[in-house]
Amino acid sequence: MPKRHKCLLVVLLSSLATWTVFAPGTVGDVWGANDISEPGVILSANRPDAARPGGAQSPRTRQSSCEVSGRVPISPQAVGRLPVAAPIRQLLTICRGVHTMREAVEHSYPAVEFHVGGLTVLASQTIEADSVKSDDPADTWEVRGANGVFPMGVSLRSSWTQLRRAYGAAVVNTVFDEVEVMFCRFPNMSLYLDTDIEALRPIDGNELTRIPSDAKIVRVIISSWPFGG
Repeated sequence: MPKRHKCLLVVLLSSLATWTVFAPGTVGDVWGANDISEPGVILSANRPDAARPGGAQSPRTRQSSCEVSGRVPISPQAVGRLPVAAPIRQLLTICRGVHTMREAVEHSYPAVEFHVGGLTVLASQTIEADSVKSDDPADTWEVRGANGVFPMGVSLRSSWTQLRRAYGAAVVNTVFDEVEVMFCRFPNMSLYLDTDIEALRPIDGNELTRIPSDAKIVRVIISSWPFGG
């Protein structure tokens, strides 16, 4: 069953069961995109220097930090001060970044790595090229770290129980050796959890109760790929 239909079914069932609860003391935000992550993608900033424009400099020596006050806001629209839909050229005027590559199963895609308030952010383009197209936006973003906050004030450090209580209906999927959760309210963001995938197999669709209550987020993927792609 396509993910779109699964989400519609899960939302309907959860509405009938009235189990969706929102975090106390928070204000609901609306996330407006219709995208999900590209499955089976491994993101990396550890490519040889020859793959980066400029050659010999190490990413760590060229990397700068885009400072923020407090926790970094993460949404489908922006990561900190970086707008998700902005061209790469504009992103680089906001924060200094390092050119790198994103490693997929069979291909490598150009990317720029940013450090945003302690988070590591990788903005990539799914094209066959050695460098990003500066006038185009990134289509896949990866966020790693702990100092982030989602809409409704939900921390990046939240457990699976806290996430489900705040955001309600979701679809779970296994992507190679990872557990991916996509909340139906926010379909262009995928959360990858640190749980043991072998202990969960087989898992598909809305089998959310099989995820350990204390599972935590390992990384976040924001994608501009069409919903269900």
